[in-house]
Amino acid sequence: MSDEAWLEELTVGFDPVGSWAFVALVTVALAAVLFAVPPDRTRVGSGRRLLLVALRLAAFLALIACMMRPTIVSSRKARQQGVVLVLADASESMTVADGEGGRSRWEQLTATLAAAKPGARDLVARGGFEIVAWTFDRELRPLVATEGEPFPLGPWSAAETSGETAIGGALEEAVRSIAGRQIAGIVVLSDGAQHAYPPRDVPPQTVARSLAELGTPLWSVTFGQQRGGGQGRDAAIVNLAAAETVYLENLLEVAARVRLEGLAGQAVAVVLLAEDDTGGFEEVARTTVSTPGEVGEQPVRLEWTPRSLGERKLTLRVEPQDGEVVLTNNEMSTFVNVIDGGLRALYLEGALRVEQRFLRRVLASSPDMKVDFRWIDSGRRDRWPVDLGRQLASPYDVFLIGDLDAAALRPEDLRTILERVGAGAGIGFLGGFHSFEAGGWGSSALGRLMPFEPDRLARQAFDEPVRPGLHLPGPVRMLPDPRFGGISILRLGSDDATTRAAWAELPELAGANKLGRLVASAQPLAVTADGTPLLVARDFGAGRVVAFAADSTWRWVMQGAAEQHRRFWRQLVLWLARKDDSEADSLWLRLAQRRLPPGTPLEFDAGITTAEGEGRRDISLEAVVTSPTGQSRLVRVVPVGDAFSGTVTECVEPGDWRLVVRARRAGEAEPRERSARFTVYRQDLELANPRANPLLMRQLAEATSGGVRLPEEVPGIFEELAERPAVYESREQWIFSPWNTWPMLLLLAACMIAEWYLRKKWGLV
Repeated sequence: MSDEAWLEELTVGFDPVGSWAFVALVTVALAAVLFAVPPDRTRVGSGRRLLLVALRLAAFLALIACMMRPTIVSSRKARQQGVVLVLADASESMTVADGEGGRSRWEQLTATLAAAKPGARDLVARGGFEIVAWTFDRELRPLVATEGEPFPLGPWSAAETSGETAIGGALEEAVRSIAGRQIAGIVVLSDGAQHAYPPRDVPPQTVARSLAELGTPLWSVTFGQQRGGGQGRDAAIVNLAAAETVYLENLLEVAARVRLEGLAGQAVAVVLLAEDDTGGFEEVARTTVSTPGEVGEQPVRLEWTPRSLGERKLTLRVEPQDGEVVLTNNEMSTFVNVIDGGLRALYLEGALRVEQRFLRRVLASSPDMKVDFRWIDSGRRDRWPVDLGRQLASPYDVFLIGDLDAAALRPEDLRTILERVGAGAGIGFLGGFHSFEAGGWGSSALGRLMPFEPDRLARQAFDEPVRPGLHLPGPVRMLPDPRFGGISILRLGSDDATTRAAWAELPELAGANKLGRLVASAQPLAVTADGTPLLVARDFGAGRVVAFAADSTWRWVMQGAAEQHRRFWRQLVLWLARKDDSEADSLWLRLAQRRLPPGTPLEFDAGITTAEGEGRRDISLEAVVTSPTGQSRLVRVVPVGDAFSGTVTECVEPGDWRLVVRARRAGEAEPRERSARFTVYRQDLELANPRANPLLMRQLAEATSGGVRLPEEVPGIFEELAERPAVYESREQWIFSPWNTWPMLLLLAACMIAEWYLRKKWGLV
């Protein structure tokens, strides 16, 4: 840039206190004081008298100057070259070959700027403009221009940052780099595909609006096709879902969706790979998908049964197809914890009532329980009995039967359940309008399990009114039976006294079933205030049986006893599974997600839970995260209730990360440890969706006084600039107000103090 000589202007302005008349009046008054009351000539000589008058005059003049409030303004004007910014997109999406003759977008861009070189050279030769050019992807890179080559672009080459496109960030940085200089215009050549992670994901529209406020024109030139993206053919995994925890030897279902583009009618193989004990991968399931149209998504479901314990990485992969440009979207991974000793329950329900919603919620919150729910609609009795063969193929530890009629199940399935209970499984019968005798369970194959004597005449048909003799009207208070109240199911406190007090404070139930006469082996665990059995238990073979007559424990939750409700149901299921005597505490770790893009924070929770499901607070816990390259760092955790929470930040490196938490109770020598892996994936933003975005480019241009141009119209931009004024004026101002500065105050004070001091010294005061 060459600057012409500065032109200076110096002006002085006044802003008098009050008005000029007031300043004049004060001036006259001060002058009268000065001349009407001179120093006594008889007491001092003429030299001393003149000095005193001079000091007094200086003070008066300083005061008058402050009242006039003068301001000195120095203005400087300069003539400056205009700067033309040229930004060329060099991201990976510019390699897509969707131009005429199979030319890539980059080849089209370089050809466009080559055609514009004569106009650019002529613009610079006139001396009024300077051209500054950059290439950009995620970062902005300057081009070293020469007199004969304003746009030194060569063949496209990949950079570490070419996997992203930050149009907004590049514009912002380019403007900032020439701060203080006059921008004559900006030319942006790109496909308009903005793909960037924070903090480079600056909205280009925001930057364009800022340019409009400055009066800076922007011309946009778009390369590439909006439809098709130049890919032609593409097979991609678009989502993946699987449970985070699965029990050993249990079936895990992996669900996903596969997008197929340009593969109409073709069978595409989808493979599920599971990590083994050595860290390698083996194929565990395979299927094929197809779509009739050019573009379509198909659901995929594959199954895997883990044979070993530990955390396992699952990868779903669609096999590459001939002609695919993008392969990075052909697979997706997640992590699954394979655990042992877990409790699995089958819950059969005939009515979608409030009780079942609360029960399912509390059991689902237990990390060591997996509950499969099956609703058997009583309104579709024409489809009864239903087939439970698939469900019963799984090794359930506990069966829960809610408000369901016995006729809803096949006799052979009931016999299977009977055999399972005899072999060690537990079963719980829950209250409801069609439970127990009302539902015909006493006369069914499971009648042998019932802890009370069956009454074959008590069957309640669906089209009959409810028989009062089969139900207890509410309200009903549930209390531990004095003889058997110490059982773990009913434990709500640290000892018997606190437990009984807790039960006495629980809200009353809305009603219950009448269980009938108990068999000799049955034990009433909980009763009403008058001794009517509500919770009855018995052993059957190696298994356990519970009959619970109530169906309104959800009222406990609604009236502030959610913890008691959770503890009761958890303990009941654990008792049925013969896991009620377990004293082991379990350290747990939960991640908010297992797959995240670079730079995304990961939240997690951890803690120690007792066998009763209560969290321990007497522990210390630390967390360490390890990157794919092996670098480890501590992660801050904070206590939240009876657990700990933390957030892993700065996860920018793609690959598998590991989070380890270590917890130690007071008095323990060695900490307990739990780990979990998560993946920071580097999605190929540029090629995963390489379609051009001319709408964005148009928005940038229309936000300013520039415009949208075709590639062949780029030389006309420089011709248009050449017709504009080549000289831009800049102005600098220097403003000084001496009246309100400390030197003026010092001058005024010094004159007055000196005059007073001399008069006192010379005996005039």
